[in-house]
Amino acid sequence: MFNVNNPHQFFQTDDDNGVMVCRWTMDKIKRKDGKVWLMNHFFINPTANKAEVLDQEMRIAMLVAQESNLKIWPLDPLIIAYFAEHPAFDQIWYHRPCAN
Repeated sequence: MFNVNNPHQFFQTDDDNGVMVCRWTMDKIKRKDGKVWLMNHFFINPTANKAEVLDQEMRIAMLVAQESNLKIWPLDPLIIAYFAEHPAFDQIWYHRPCAN
């Protein structure tokens, strides 16, 4: 599934017909205050159930963060919104934007 020692994580889910449902990556980077996972663009096929896909894939992101003991810095607005809506992600959210 994933290897937390690999600094580049690539995830892709395909449906039963081989059509891509989603794709996302994370890269382990060094910041002044330590290493974090940088979550890049998150693509979801427009025909997929967005909420279901996000719930499934964010469980994987949570596992990566927990197993590596590193926080995640999401850059994609979709993932930022997901983290904001799910308080369980507060503990692994690096560089959370200011609330308005």
